[in-house]
Amino acid sequence: MSKDLEVASRYATAIFQVAEEKNQIHEFGEELSAIKQALIENENFVKLLENPTLTTEQKKNLAGSVFKDVNETLRDFIFLLIDRGREDYLIAIADLYKERVNDLEGIAEADVYSVIPLSDQEKESLSAVFAKKLDKKKLHIHNHIDKSLIGGVRVVIGTRIYDDSLKTKLKNMERQIKA
Repeated sequence: MSKDLEVASRYATAIFQVAEEKNQIHEFGEELSAIKQALIENENFVKLLENPTLTTEQKKNLAGSVFKDVNETLRDFIFLLIDRGREDYLIAIADLYKERVNDLEGIAEADVYSVIPLSDQEKESLSAVFAKKLDKKKLHIHNHIDKSLIGGVRVVIGTRIYDDSLKTKLKNMERQIKA
């Protein structure tokens, strides 16, 4: 684990424990997702937050005004990150927090690549099959379109890749013929 990921993981664990104590795991998760989305969509705001010429108080005032509707505990958490010069970890912390919530609920995130968009029924089928393989209750499927696959699907769950695409099958046949 990289040093940055290790630091983000400690903060994610801490805020998860606070959420557990307050019985607000899902509320914190939703707000952290919204914060992450806001940061992704507003690069200029992120640049301001990470600007070394701004004082800690200026950064806290800026974050306080932008995140004024956020749960007070989470806002204080953001202020703590700013105090410690760790505001750039916020997106990673949100991701790690979501992983902890998913682990708690027996959910896995899956990126599924296909030539055409999958129907809800196809997503349900894939979710059922792969959830069983991974000993999870269900999968959250994020469907991505990849015309280069020619046909079939490629499923990526964490570090595992299940590739049943026509493209891969053709490459495997080519290797066998050349061998």
